[in-house]
Amino acid sequence: MSKHKDNSMAIFQEAFTVELAKAMGKVAAIETAARARKPNPITVSPEVLPADEWAGLIVKRGSDAQEHWKTRTLSPSKDPIAEGIKAEAFYASQTKKSIDNQARKKALEKVTLAEYGEDVEATPASAYGDALKRKELKIKRKIGKLQPLVEGLRKAIAAMPADTDSQRENKMRAARRGEIVIGQVMKGVVGPEAIGKAIAELGR
Repeated sequence: MSKHKDNSMAIFQEAFTVELAKAMGKVAAIETAARARKPNPITVSPEVLPADEWAGLIVKRGSDAQEHWKTRTLSPSKDPIAEGIKAEAFYASQTKKSIDNQARKKALEKVTLAEYGEDVEATPASAYGDALKRKELKIKRKIGKLQPLVEGLRKAIAAMPADTDSQRENKMRAARRGEIVIGQVMKGVVGPEAIGKAIAELGR
């Protein structure tokens, strides 16, 4: 065994103490700097926006995106008419479900007359005329189909006799029945020939 004392542990202990002191000094410096730092300028907001602010953002963002909406609407990824026809079964099932659950009635029960009045008051009178102007082409197409049907009904009723009370009553009934059938023709439920058939049956 060596006569010299092994002092390696003492050397290690001294080095460890020095390094520990340095590390503690760094920690203290970091803590001091943190205490001197200004508060974080970010504040925590409520999880949900106030109702007025939320609604305002919807209106503003929707208004800002109106040109984008029109562009996207004119360039759909799929034919919306064909897709609508394909979804007929789903539409029927959802409509039945809505009727069974009285969804329309329940929705109306949640609206007050005062709220209805507020909505009307908030709508400028020009909105009605503006809406009609926007739909002018659609209206012209619909009237183009409707006009000859009404004219045909008028001629058919004019040709019916009106000499007796019973005949005059038949003419009034034919007019009403014809209006109903014209509505069905416009919806595509029946063909135009159904108008003449309905009037003929009443004219007997």
